[in-house]
Amino acid sequence: MLRVLVYDEEQGLRTELGQGFAPRKAAAYTWVDLVEPTAEELELLTGVFHFHPLAVEDCRRPHYRPELSQYDEYAFLLLRYVQAEQRGRRPITAALSVFLGPRYLVTVHHEELTFLTELFAQYRKDPQLFQKGLDFALYSLLEALTETFFTFFDRTEERIERLEEEVFHRPTRRLLNQVFTLRRQAIKLRKVLGAQRDIMNLLAFPEFKLVQPDNRAFFLDIYNEMLRLIDQVETLHDLASSTVEIYLSITSNRLNEIMKVLTIITTIMMPLSLIAGIYGMNFRYMPELQWRYGYFAVLGVMALLAGAMMAVFRRRGWF
Repeated sequence: MLRVLVYDEEQGLRTELGQGFAPRKAAAYTWVDLVEPTAEELELLTGVFHFHPLAVEDCRRPHYRPELSQYDEYAFLLLRYVQAEQRGRRPITAALSVFLGPRYLVTVHHEELTFLTELFAQYRKDPQLFQKGLDFALYSLLEALTETFFTFFDRTEERIERLEEEVFHRPTRRLLNQVFTLRRQAIKLRKVLGAQRDIMNLLAFPEFKLVQPDNRAFFLDIYNEMLRLIDQVETLHDLASSTVEIYLSITSNRLNEIMKVLTIITTIMMPLSLIAGIYGMNFRYMPELQWRYGYFAVLGVMALLAGAMMAVFRRRGWF
């Protein structure tokens, strides 16, 4: 799906590209948004905007690591955001491709983005926002994209706390798998955030000419938010790791308790098995073999022996 906003101070706002549109010569501000683009719509990137084929290929098949590529008149940003719904084997993040030029902004994504749709509608409702520059529109987009990480981390932190509480009461393999999943997610997000932090740092550099000097402070703010996110993802990784350690400690303690009980039972049964083994050898001439009360006497001795051993074990605090 193709969505277009073209704003000119004299002609106002239009929602389609004009005939013979030339982005590098146009005086109007242009924002083109490609949502789940078809092959024909992606041809707009090369046929009209004349973007580099490598950048267009990254739009078609975005790789995992965010990047910033600078060309003569524009910059290409490949960014990552946290997807709203986490289900099945769906990746935790998805790609958002952005082309930033002096008078145009092109965004490409392969699913509907709520935060981008809302921002696009805001610019459509109030086109005067274009006068702040398309770099400010990029900042607004980055601010909303960064918020997806904060929302995910807040939700994940609450989930880890619940898992930790459940582990204390009833450690199971299912809980451990969930904790491992959260820790793997934290590791992946740490790589993404590290790369996007570097991108925000480059956008705030004075050498990056596509950002106006008055708007550099906004990108520095995004950079600081990335630093906080990296600290937060480190905290989540530590929380998940500590939960795994708690699980292993609890299961180890439970195993030790079980082994202690089984060892006590085995120790008690050893002399009883010895007695039963001796009297089960079936020799013809054995003491007490023909005695009327021999069976009950042996059982009594075995019971007294087991009771005495349990008393000794309890006195020593073994159970």
